[in-house]
Amino acid sequence: MSIQVRFGVFALVAVLAAGLAAAGYVSHREEDDRFCISCHTAPEVAYYQRAQAALARADSAPVPDLSSAHYVRVRTLFRCIDCHRSDNGLVGRLSTLALGARDTLVWLSGRADPSLEKNTAVAPGLLNTACDRCHTETLLITGFENHFHNKLPEAYRAWQAGGKLSPPRQGPPTSELVTGLKFYDTTVTCLDCHRAHVQAEEEQFFLKQDEVVLPACERCHQQVGQGPARLRSP
Repeated sequence: MSIQVRFGVFALVAVLAAGLAAAGYVSHREEDDRFCISCHTAPEVAYYQRAQAALARADSAPVPDLSSAHYVRVRTLFRCIDCHRSDNGLVGRLSTLALGARDTLVWLSGRADPSLEKNTAVAPGLLNTACDRCHTETLLITGFENHFHNKLPEAYRAWQAGGKLSPPRQGPPTSELVTGLKFYDTTVTCLDCHRAHVQAEEEQFFLKQDEVVLPACERCHQQVGQGPARLRSP
């Protein structure tokens, strides 16, 4: 083997080793919210401060947004990365690291968007997968009162993966318990209704009906060809 080839192999191994070391370091450090907000200074630091302020109050005190509610109501330690890491699988981990690298470049370039409560999410697929990981049981409750959950593509995939359907919490059992779920081809996802960092009323599950939820319902009905086309008042 020539000296040039040996040097090339050595350089490649060194680059790969450095990359793995960096990925391991970042993966460890991102378990700490303070590390996340050291780069994600705005608006993420505001979201972090909301959560910390909610934690400092009594458990029964109102919280400002869905993200803060997770910090207060979840029984175990909760962190930013718990929603932003996808499903903890290899693909999700690599996607999260790639997104972190992208965000670092955006931050270094000075082009980060500091505005609060934006209506769009970067890499919504990662976030939706994280929602599914913890809330599969909710997706698989059958019946009309929960149809907005169990008719999502995420619910169908969870059922196909072996998730157990459960009867309605109110009313008689429905046919889905026997026949299973049907796949509906809609682009509506968890994030279309559940905006984690938008301030809203806890009593209404942090959902803004007229501004967010009903438009998502109408879009789903239009895409699947079922249900009322208009739910909002003219």
